[in-house]
Amino acid sequence: MDFMKLLKSIEELLYELISWFVFYPLTFWRILVHPIAMLSYAQKELTEKDEDQFDDAVSPPILLVLTLVILHVVEGALNQAWAAALPELFQDDRNLLIFRAVSFSLFPLLFATVGLRAGGARLTRKLLKPAFYSQSYATVPFVLAVSFGMQLIGRGGSPALQLSGTGLMIAGATWYLGVQTKWLTKTIKVSPARALAAALGLFLTALFMLLIVVVGVGLTTHKLVPLGTEAG
Repeated sequence: MDFMKLLKSIEELLYELISWFVFYPLTFWRILVHPIAMLSYAQKELTEKDEDQFDDAVSPPILLVLTLVILHVVEGALNQAWAAALPELFQDDRNLLIFRAVSFSLFPLLFATVGLRAGGARLTRKLLKPAFYSQSYATVPFVLAVSFGMQLIGRGGSPALQLSGTGLMIAGATWYLGVQTKWLTKTIKVSPARALAAALGLFLTALFMLLIVVVGVGLTTHKLVPLGTEAG
């Protein structure tokens, strides 16, 4: 009986993994083309029964993690030497993926938290979850654009690659700010100008928080030379 349950679990896991090949690109395309509708969709789905949630899409946190996994694989394929420059902690792929997932989750977390507070809602785990899920959808195209842009810039000397990478990052950030401006205008009922100012402020704050995390991790993983030890 236990063996049959195990087989059933494996069957369900396999189907879930295979279904991502269909629903990942479909979900990403829907976010890109109809971002505001998908942000509302994410919140609505959490009101459904567990077995019915995100039946025609990939759930937001899974979509974000899958995107980071894809980016990680592509980076490894394009540049075999890039990992050698990372701190020792991130030589392990699992540590690096966890770090990236947590770091990029700062963006949806910050926008979700401030959005709830600006709308007068009480900050609880129950209310934060749908807001976080919704914001995770908006973050995915931005993360993809920024990561690919950085890869193009880091590929070296070609001005065309650097210009393309910079343009891709700017396009991703512009799209993200545009979505957040429309979303804040809709949800907290402010003018587009105020919504844009709020979105830009939150975006810069999230970038600053991300920078602090990166610098903090870099300092804690840096190998210090013991006092009294001379080089060579």
